[in-house]
Amino acid sequence: MGLGNLTRAGVLAAVAECQQLGRETFRRQYGFGRATTYELLVDGSRFDSKAIAGVAHLYSVGSLLSAEDFSGGARTVAHRLRALGFTVEDGSAVTDGRQGEPQVVLQPRGGARDRGPQNFAKSVRRGVPIADIKDALGEQAHVLAALYPDGIARLWGSTPTTQVNNEKAKALRNRRVGDDVLFYAENHFIARARILHLFDSLPVAREVWGTDEDSATWEHIMALGEVEEFTTPLLAAPVLARLNVPAPLRSLTLRSDEDYRRTAELLPGRRRNTSSEPPHPLPAVSAPLTAKDLLDRIGSLHTHRRPGSDSPSRHQPLSLLWAISRITAGKPRLAPWSSFRSEVGQLLADFGLPDSKVTPEYPFWHLQGSGLWEVHGVPSDAGPMPQVGTFNTVQPVAGLTRASAELLQNPLTRLEAVVKLCSTYLDHVDQRALLGRVGLAGYATADGLVDGDEDITVPETDHEERATGPATRREATVSRLVRDAAIANRVKELHGHACQVCDTRLQYKRRPYSEAAHIRGLGSPHDGPDELQNLLCLCPNHHVLFDGLEIYVDVDGIVKQTHGGAPLGRLRRHDDHQIDEAYLRYHRTLCELDMLTKK
Repeated sequence: MGLGNLTRAGVLAAVAECQQLGRETFRRQYGFGRATTYELLVDGSRFDSKAIAGVAHLYSVGSLLSAEDFSGGARTVAHRLRALGFTVEDGSAVTDGRQGEPQVVLQPRGGARDRGPQNFAKSVRRGVPIADIKDALGEQAHVLAALYPDGIARLWGSTPTTQVNNEKAKALRNRRVGDDVLFYAENHFIARARILHLFDSLPVAREVWGTDEDSATWEHIMALGEVEEFTTPLLAAPVLARLNVPAPLRSLTLRSDEDYRRTAELLPGRRRNTSSEPPHPLPAVSAPLTAKDLLDRIGSLHTHRRPGSDSPSRHQPLSLLWAISRITAGKPRLAPWSSFRSEVGQLLADFGLPDSKVTPEYPFWHLQGSGLWEVHGVPSDAGPMPQVGTFNTVQPVAGLTRASAELLQNPLTRLEAVVKLCSTYLDHVDQRALLGRVGLAGYATADGLVDGDEDITVPETDHEERATGPATRREATVSRLVRDAAIANRVKELHGHACQVCDTRLQYKRRPYSEAAHIRGLGSPHDGPDELQNLLCLCPNHHVLFDGLEIYVDVDGIVKQTHGGAPLGRLRRHDDHQIDEAYLRYHRTLCELDMLTKK
């Protein structure tokens, strides 16, 4: 596994996650440092190339590449990202990878001979309708459309230079998205803006500004945001002196973020919008997804029903159950189409509705409608339902959204989600077999599965060999959960070794005997804690019944039989033994699932 396994869809998925988390949090979560040489540019935003490539590998093939795994260095990463069609910036333009630390671009507006005032008014103050230059924009059209939802682009350009080391050449080479631009005219700074995007285009420049007297045009283009014209033009000499730039300003010039910070006291503060309405509608901030939201959405999937049938299609429920099992197993929340097609396709074949077609492409794509699922890497022109051939070619990745996956890390929410899927959509399925198939067999008992619980089988021998020799032994290395004996002894002592269900006190070899039972099991997928609040003192009989999901404690503290609901009495409590009600709720939900799977 290496960089050759990266897919474009995996990169886009990593970029989307970085945008959700923020660049610094993303790096910290996956153990990467700031980019020092190469940055990935996507839609005007910058990303750390190694961090993106490492996480992209996770979503492309299932394993994270750490910072130490890039044997070829940052240059190899950049080469691979470029081969996938992305823009990667290298050289001195990348300093410490920080966002929010702009450099400053000193931009002469130009005089009347260069049509400076007219061009500024046309393309910065009023802006350029994107629709008017769409044919010239080509591939830049979708970038500007995303940057300017109102359809008006604020643009400024520079003519090329034949020099390589003068101020203009350095500025063109090293300016970057996020830098501030100070417009200069007649010994004053007249306006300030921020660079949102950089691109080169002769057709766009000619369409917007024409050409100068030398038939050159302003082809090195900045897309600008946060444009503000100073109410009173600012005398430039003090600022230029602080930046060590000769006055008057004659050429496009760039100064570092450190130099820019030294001029802060000389510049006007950024103007705030004081009107009652923002200049453009702000996107609504959606409320965080809650566990209740997640369960409600699972229970209201837009499942297809065939004509004449009341049974909902199982495609989306089976796909979600598969996705939940990945969270339980600690696998990446997103998976490539090839994995989804083979694994979910087999589930659809074995557990889908009778005579239902095996079409994994439908849940792969349409689960997005649930608000719990995302897909990356499908071209925007693929239509409302992309063809399977498109999926096979571009190998998109899909899976639970980050918010959904984080909620499902909680064992109770995860269990409730499984119950919701089974009870709502999978009534006539062999649910025990299905849960075993997807790796959720641990839900069959309250203690779950621990490492080493899998049965070890040996070749069968004939009857004579079994009768004349000892039982066969086999060496095996297993990993067992370590339980805290002191906590177990504490719960037994508090209850005097009397069962909290039936009050039985047993004697074994002249000593009292009882068992400490975990309410939410320690094994997978329960992952309960080994603490006093998660323990009961039980006799062996009721321990077996509790772990076997034959009895549970209801919300009123009554012990009941799972199948039939007959009460066995109230669970006895002790003031010094506070039981966490959340663990009892988990066990009740587990019993609910058991009732479903034994129908």
